[in-house]
Amino acid sequence: MPKVIVTGEKGALSLAVAAALRESGMETETIGVRDDAWKQRSFAECATVVHVAGAVPKPGVSAEDFYRVNTDLTKALAAKAKADGAKQFVYISSMAVYGIEPSLNKKTGVVRRDTVCAPTSDYGKSKLLAEQGLEALKDESFRVAVIRVPSIYGIGKTEYFETYRYFVGRFKKIPKAYTGHYKSIICVENLCRLISLIIQNGSEGIFCPDDGKISAVDLCRALMPEKKTSRLLGALVCLFGWNRRVKEYYGSVCYDSELTNVFGGAYRVCDYQTMIGKINHEK
Repeated sequence: MPKVIVTGEKGALSLAVAAALRESGMETETIGVRDDAWKQRSFAECATVVHVAGAVPKPGVSAEDFYRVNTDLTKALAAKAKADGAKQFVYISSMAVYGIEPSLNKKTGVVRRDTVCAPTSDYGKSKLLAEQGLEALKDESFRVAVIRVPSIYGIGKTEYFETYRYFVGRFKKIPKAYTGHYKSIICVENLCRLISLIIQNGSEGIFCPDDGKISAVDLCRALMPEKKTSRLLGALVCLFGWNRRVKEYYGSVCYDSELTNVFGGAYRVCDYQTMIGKINHEK
C-alpha cells in the first residue's frame, strides 16, 4: 500500500492518526515541521500527506503564529508535496472557519450546506486562508481533502469538558434545559477512522464530521452519570438565556446532519457515551 506521511512528530493527535493508519495496514511515517528540515526531504515515495500539525488557540500563541504556521506552512508543504509527486493532501482545518458562536437560536447556531465561511478569530481566518491556498493547488493529479473538525476529545484530551464539569459541579443535579440544541464534537477514534476512509477511497473535498446530535445535557449525563437531571433547575437556567455563559454552555454550535453523514456515517466507530466512559475511568 502507498506510503502516508503525517505531520507532527510529538503531537498527541498526530501520533494517534499515525497509529490508526498503521493499524489499518498503511505504511506511515511522522515528520516534524517546526523547523525547515522537511524542505530537504523528498515526498516522491509518498502517496498521501496528512497535515495535522498546526497552531491552536492557547496562551502564548500570537496572531502572527497562526498565519505563519496554519497558512504559510500549510501552503508551502502542500506545494512541495505536489511538486514531488504526492497524489493526495489531507488537511485538518477547523469548524472555526464558519465563525459560528454558541446560540440559543437554532437558525444561527447550525452550519448547513449553504452556510458561508465568515471566521471571526485569527485562528479561523488562518485556517480558511490555508484552505483557499490548497484549493488553488488541487487538480486531477493532486486531490485535496479538507476536514473542518469541531472540538476534538479523547483520552488525554479533555479540555472541552472541563467547563461542563465546573458548571454542573455547582449543582446537586444537572439543569435540564435546551435539550434540542446540539454541540458538534468528535472523538479522536472517529476522526482517525474518517482520515483512513478518505485515504482508502482517494476522496477529496470538504468534510464536516461529528459524533452525532449531542446536547449539553447529554454531555453532562455522560460526564457525571451519578447525577440526576432537574427540570426545575433547567427552567431557572432558561430564565437566564440572555446570559453569555448560559449561551456558551447550552447554545447550539453544530453541523447539520446532512453534512456529517459522510461515508454513510461509517467513520463513527465509537459513540460519545462509550468514549466519555473511558475518559472517566482514566481520571
